[in-house]
Amino acid sequence: MLADFRADARRLKSLPGWRGMVWWMLDQSFWVILTYRIIATARGTVLHTPLRILEKVAEFVFKCYVPTTATIGPGLVIYHAFGVIINGKTTIGRNCTLYARVCIGNRFPGDGTPTIGDNVTIGTGACIFGPVVIPDNYVVKANAVITPSSLKTQDPLGATP
Repeated sequence: MLADFRADARRLKSLPGWRGMVWWMLDQSFWVILTYRIIATARGTVLHTPLRILEKVAEFVFKCYVPTTATIGPGLVIYHAFGVIINGKTTIGRNCTLYARVCIGNRFPGDGTPTIGDNVTIGTGACIFGPVVIPDNYVVKANAVITPSSLKTQDPLGATP
């Protein structure tokens, strides 16, 4: 957990616009990522279920749902965490960047969930639904909607290599 959070902080420091750790700690994104990393550490133990109450408190306070059952690699950066929703069965790779109001999940109960590769940037308002795979180094454009059917009918809608 600590190593992943250090990778998150290291990556954020390397990005343009970095204003210092104190500035980042004033942002809700810092607390969303820290809460996820701490509670996800307890996954598979008897402490995970009671700690998920804190996950719900964080969701209520930050208006951002990053469940600790999701698998998220190190180097996560969230800009403007307000409105971000991630399904608990989603897998997100290393060095992923999320912007505000991103929704990653299934289309209906029982449907598969997305797998997001490494070094992927997901723009503001983008929605990724169903059992789709976003490959490494992709940029999902703002307000894009990606579903399995959109991938079959054309090049990955809203995504650029």
